[in-house]
Parts: sequence; structure tokens; C-alpha cells
Amino acid sequence: MSSDVIPAGSVGLNIDPSAADAAAAHRLARLADEGGVDFVGVQDHLYHPEFLDAWTLIATLAARTGRLTLMPNVASTVLRAPAPLIKAAHSLSILTGGRVALGVGAGAAPPATAAYGGPERTPGQAVTAFEEALRVMRAMNGPGTDDAVRFDGDYHHLRGARPGPFADRPVPLLIGAYRPRMLRITGRLGDGWLPSNGFAPPEAITAMQREIDAAATDAGRDVREIRRVYNVMGTITDGSAPAAEGRRLTGPPNFWVDTLLRYRADLGFDSFLFWPVDADPEEQATRFITDVAPHIRAAPGHGA
Repeated sequence: MSSDVIPAGSVGLNIDPSAADAAAAHRLARLADEGGVDFVGVQDHLYHPEFLDAWTLIATLAARTGRLTLMPNVASTVLRAPAPLIKAAHSLSILTGGRVALGVGAGAAPPATAAYGGPERTPGQAVTAFEEALRVMRAMNGPGTDDAVRFDGDYHHLRGARPGPFADRPVPLLIGAYRPRMLRITGRLGDGWLPSNGFAPPEAITAMQREIDAAATDAGRDVREIRRVYNVMGTITDGSAPAAEGRRLTGPPNFWVDTLLRYRADLGFDSFLFWPVDADPEEQATRFITDVAPHIRAAPGHGA
């Protein structure tokens, strides 16, 4: 994984694809770009009628920013076929000078996905299909991939697909994974791990990291090649408010700084993406950029 796309010690910001106030997404992106945030993520839930299409929004955010890395957080390989998805990522990477990462997952909300035209699969089938999709994307993730790609899986098939055009470097593939099979796929094939504290609370992380590392080692990979990015949902409060940790992080800026640095040291995360909840996103983003992010980026280990 290219370390200058989402470097170790970097900080990110969630931007919701809400159609109710599309201008807010552009304001947040400019705030992040000008405030020193390294990357932004946009959730990809095509079946929510109140959400804009994530890729379309990401493209407009890319056009209005100059340094941010942008990524879907995460794109569903159930509703987005892997070969067109990796081509879209390379296309945007070319157009932005390499400011693209690709978060991917096996898909959520099966009934909503099926209602939107996606296949109905059991959890086991969904994981098998995702691993196939990841192998397709890796096969087409040049540069240096000049030959026609053939793949014959149970769920995905390529009949001599011609990959390209390619950006100057492969687009990093970060995986939203929680259960053992998905964690092992992350270790074998992923460039990064992208969990959220709402689904992977701090007390569960160490065991999950072990699954990833064991699979990577068995595959002959250096575990340090896999970027670990934690989506941290929560609220930055005033100093007088009580602090709380778990599936949401709530507390004043110094509590956030201390907690994220502890997550880096004790849980093995390289980078963090702040996902504000239950408060105004722009006010929260400003607090994060001003009072939290500089301390995370300046702490020992940044850029390691």
C-alpha cells in the first residue's frame, strides 16, 4: 500500500452523502482540505433514498479540493461489480493526481440490497463472493497489468477483461471487516483494515488484529504492510461534560487526544477517521481539526 495515500499517523473525516443539504458536504470537504485533514470517507448505501450516490459525490468533492485523499467508506461489492469499481477508482485517481483510496465490503442490509436489484446471498455466500471480488480488483489494479484478465469464480467471471487506464500506483484496497472469515481475507488480500467502533468496540480489537496478522503471516505477507484505520464515531464535547468510551466516544478534546493515542499504542491503529454523531457536523469537524487532529498528527509515530 502506498504510504502517502493514507499515511500512518494521519487523520480523516466522515462526510455524509445526505441530499438534504448537499452544500454541507462541500463545506466540510473544504474545511478538511484547508484544515490539514489527510483524507475523507463517504458512506456508500445506494438503497437509502435520502443519500446521494457516494461515487458521484466523491467526484465533486475531489474537484473542489486540492490535497485530500477521498474514498468510499465502504463500497458494496454486491451492488458495485468489482471490475467497473476498480476502473472507476483508477479513473478518479488519474483525474486527481492519486488522491483516491477504495474502501470495500461484502455489503450490508441484505433485504435493502435485494430490493435494489442485488443478489440475495447467505452470509457465507456473501463472504465467498466478496473474496472473489477482491481477487478481481487486485488482478485489475495495475500498473503493469497489461494482459487480459480471466477469472472464473462461483459469483464473478471475467472473460478476458482488458484493464486500464491505470493511475501511477495501485489504488489501495481497505476492507470493512468484522467476522473471522472477513478478517482473514483482509490479512491475505487487503491493503488496509477499516472497522468502526460502533461495530468493533475497543475491547474486541486485539482479537481481530490477531486474526488479520495470522492470515497475513500465513500468506507470506509483512503485517506492517496492512494499514489499520479506525472509524471513530462520537461527539467532542465541552470540558465540563462527562467522558464515555465504547461504541461511541464522547468527551472533551483532551479526552479524545488521549484516547486515540492510546488506541494507536495499545490497539495497533495507524490512522483515525472522525465520524461525528448527535451534533452539528461542521461544528464538530472544526473542533476536531483545531483541538484534536494536530496532537494526533504531531505525536511520535506519525508517518511511521
